[in-house]
Amino acid sequence: MLAPLLMLALFVLEADIICGQSTKLEWLPDDMYNPLSEPRLCGLNTDEPAYICDPNKIIGDKIHSMNWHLKDAAYNSTSCPCSTYYCENERGAVGYRIGVALVRRMALQTNTDGRLNTPEDQAQLFAHRLGNGKWNMGRCEEDIVIFYSEEDKVLAIYGGSTANQKLSPYYRALLRHKVGDRLNEGRIVQALDNLIYDIKKVLNCEYSTAYSCGLYEVRSGSNSITSSITVFLSVITAAHFIFGRE
Repeated sequence: MLAPLLMLALFVLEADIICGQSTKLEWLPDDMYNPLSEPRLCGLNTDEPAYICDPNKIIGDKIHSMNWHLKDAAYNSTSCPCSTYYCENERGAVGYRIGVALVRRMALQTNTDGRLNTPEDQAQLFAHRLGNGKWNMGRCEEDIVIFYSEEDKVLAIYGGSTANQKLSPYYRALLRHKVGDRLNEGRIVQALDNLIYDIKKVLNCEYSTAYSCGLYEVRSGSNSITSSITVFLSVITAAHFIFGRE
C-alpha cells in the first residue's frame, strides 16, 4: 500500500517541478529563485534568462508576455542610464533592468528592535534584498524590482541609486497608488502591466517636476480620475515640495 502512495507523491512532486510551480506558499527573501539563472523554477518554460519570478504561478501563462515587456525595457524601450563608455560599447541590453517578483504570501521577520515586521516593511525588505543582492540585475545600480505578495496584498518597488534619480519617492508613491485598486480587486496582471508601462514613462521622462511624465493621462476604457486620487496627489505633491526630494 505504501509503495503506490509513495509513487503517487513522487509523480505529483515531479509534475510541479516540470510545470515550474512551487508547493512552497510562504516566502523569505533568501528563498526566492533567481530568474536570470533559474527561470524554470520561477515559472517559465524556458532556460533563457528572464526578468520575472512567479514560483506559485499566480499569473499563470501570462508570465511569458510580461517577461517580454520586461526584456523590452532592458533592450529597447528605455534609454541607457550608465556611463557613456558602457552605453556606447556594451552589446545587448543597456536599458534599465526591471524585475518582477510574485509570492503567495510572505513570512514576516523580526526587525532590529526584535518586533515583527509589518507586511509593508517586510515587502520593502523583500524587494531591497532581491534588488540589492540576490538578483542584482544591473551594471550601474539601474535595476528596479517590483514585488507583490498576493495574500498580504502588499506592493513594494525598489530602485538602485541610478534608477532612483528618475524613480523618486514621489513617483514610487504615485505608481503604487495608481494600481492599488486593481490589485485589491485581484486584477494582478492588469495592474502589473500598467505599472510596468508607467515606470517606463517615468524612466524616459526628461523632466522631474511633480506634474510630468504623462502619469495623469486616462487610459482608453478607464474612468476619469476620481476625487480621492486628486486628494492623494495633492498630499504627496505638498510633501514633495515641503520636504524636498531624495
